[in-house]
Amino acid sequence: MKNNNHFFIILCFILILSLIHSEASAVENNDGTKKSFSVDSLMKNTEVDLRINYGFFIHHHFEMARYPKHFPMFELSLQKQTYGKKMWQSYFNYPTVGVTAFYSSLGNNEVIGNAYAIYPFISYPFNKSKINTFGFRFGVGVGYVTEIFHPKENFHNTSIGSHVNAAISLTFEYKRQISEHLKLSAFAGLTHFSNGCSSKPNNGLNIINAGLSASYFIKDQEEYIHHQKICNCEYRRLKPEFYLGLSYGIKRIEYGQKEDFSVYNLEIYILDRITNLSKIGIGLDLVSDATDKITLKNFYHDENANNYTFAQLLKPGVSIAYELLMGETSFLINFGYHPWGRDMRYGRWYQKLGAKFNFGEHIYGKIALNTHFGVADFIGFGLGIRL
Repeated sequence: MKNNNHFFIILCFILILSLIHSEASAVENNDGTKKSFSVDSLMKNTEVDLRINYGFFIHHHFEMARYPKHFPMFELSLQKQTYGKKMWQSYFNYPTVGVTAFYSSLGNNEVIGNAYAIYPFISYPFNKSKINTFGFRFGVGVGYVTEIFHPKENFHNTSIGSHVNAAISLTFEYKRQISEHLKLSAFAGLTHFSNGCSSKPNNGLNIINAGLSASYFIKDQEEYIHHQKICNCEYRRLKPEFYLGLSYGIKRIEYGQKEDFSVYNLEIYILDRITNLSKIGIGLDLVSDATDKITLKNFYHDENANNYTFAQLLKPGVSIAYELLMGETSFLINFGYHPWGRDMRYGRWYQKLGAKFNFGEHIYGKIALNTHFGVADFIGFGLGIRL
């Protein structure tokens, strides 16, 4: 598990630094030249936000009925209200980006313990207004749960098999500007902890929560910069872009496994830009999963499981791919099908939800959750090139 923990931590810091870099750099002088980095530019439109909310578990497995019914949750965020410094911010109604520190006692239960998390997030307003806004906030980062499954000492915890987990937050919120510096909001949403099948058990924790928050602007707010939307006529002509990447993940599929098994995913994307902020196309995958032999032997009772070659266990896949562009960062969604594969225990259809960060014009980093209709398969971390 140590390698996977390091992956989560590295990912979190990359996302945090990319958000800070995106907002603190590229500030322009009146003559169009770029200003150098300064604390003043970093703090521009920066808010401190405190959230107090109450939550309860979704008992999606019957053994979770012993968990506490409700408990408090606390979040402290450092966030920036975008104002149109980059064109995509205007297109998305000037979203808020930031980093949250999360804590909950989870009801002081000795079976599941306490939960901590730190995650970057982005909040999309549905309407353009500085007084009343409705929106959706999405965050992904690193979570830590103090109590995990143990076959003798904590066998009631069938939800979490590792201390370090992915933390996901999905929230609908209403914000009201009270004064020049103070903003109040009400929100409701879902918080999720799981390890992406890197350790068993992995039923995960799903928490429905709602609460109130207050945020304070450290400095005066900037006026919105309005950008004229570009006509998408120029994207009507087919201009495919080609991407080649390799992702790596680890997983465990049985209780008590001590060994981490590797998963490799070679991927090719052929994408065409259809709007200023969107690309669509096809994805081609080739997956090598070291757990397939174990599954074939223990689940399918295949006597030849240990004799299959590397090539015989490969799983090709083809998918429809969509990419949403947001400056240097973008989000990828795939819906695909495995036409061939010996281990099809969770079905041939698969989905990938990922985030991509561009390092220049030709190199990108990526993280993606690979699932089969909600059943986590593995989390892949990778690098790729634009051909």
